[in-house]
Amino acid sequence: LRMHHRRPITTGTGATLILHIICSVLAAATGLFTGHCTRCNTHHTLPTTEAAREAALNLRLRMIESGRIDVDELKLQLNHNDDKHDFHLDPSLAIERLYERRGKMFGVLLCQVPDNNSLYSDSSNLTSGDTVILKAYAGKLGGSWNLPGWAPIIGQVPESLPVFCRLRDEVTGLFETIDATNSNAALVEKGSIQQQQQQQDAIAKVKHLTKRRAQLATLALDEVRRHQLVTNFRGETRPLTAIYSRGPTKLPGGTGDCAAPKLLAEAARLGLRPTGIAEIFVGATGGMSTGKGDGTLYDACEERCEQIAGFMLCGLDGD
Repeated sequence: LRMHHRRPITTGTGATLILHIICSVLAAATGLFTGHCTRCNTHHTLPTTEAAREAALNLRLRMIESGRIDVDELKLQLNHNDDKHDFHLDPSLAIERLYERRGKMFGVLLCQVPDNNSLYSDSSNLTSGDTVILKAYAGKLGGSWNLPGWAPIIGQVPESLPVFCRLRDEVTGLFETIDATNSNAALVEKGSIQQQQQQQDAIAKVKHLTKRRAQLATLALDEVRRHQLVTNFRGETRPLTAIYSRGPTKLPGGTGDCAAPKLLAEAARLGLRPTGIAEIFVGATGGMSTGKGDGTLYDACEERCEQIAGFMLCGLDGD
């Protein structure tokens, strides 16, 4: 059974919501985050447990029922804000945004608080063995890489890096120059030798500028990746380019931006022990969303996530 909804569920009948959860569970993928570890020469795997599936489905349900992607954060603000009138709702985080054009992958990670974890024992009521649920979204959400309550990106926000910003602006300028050169060339009438030469010069200029633009874009991406450091559960830290199993030159754009690696990186940073993971798609299906189904759970992607999962999970089994 598979149920896909192009619009969020807005009717409040309990039977409808329960039926959707049941169908989503039956349609769920096997569910896991796995990859080959060159250090151990074996595959490390983190399963999608039943508890993780329920947490992912519950996250989607909370967002739909409230109409807000930031439902959990808003509840915290309401609990700590005495002036309920002094409250701002970010329109970019309304659930409708995910159904108007393009949906998004979300992930949850169930973790245990290990012994001697001072981060949690000193700042909350949690103790050893208690469960912590982390959540993350793929890429940007509401135009932001990082939002309160969600696992942050791996590395630094690109717009915070001066070198990246300079290179980005140069690339943007070259796009404009190339467009202007092509437009001017199109206005030149064909006929005389001089006019033909002008068009040939324009073609040569565009070719040169396009090559330069690609070089600058590569440098900008390299600057971002230079700050993408990943720590596994042995406490070992490596650049993202060094842990991609197919080699640094094969690293595709967007690697590390999916929900699963963000969750694992945050758990390692906080000293938590993951026990189960689940990723769920929420929002419009088809078109730009590449056919993913609303409310359906998916395994980690093979091209990006599986190629870094081995290193990220290393040490989690305690060997």
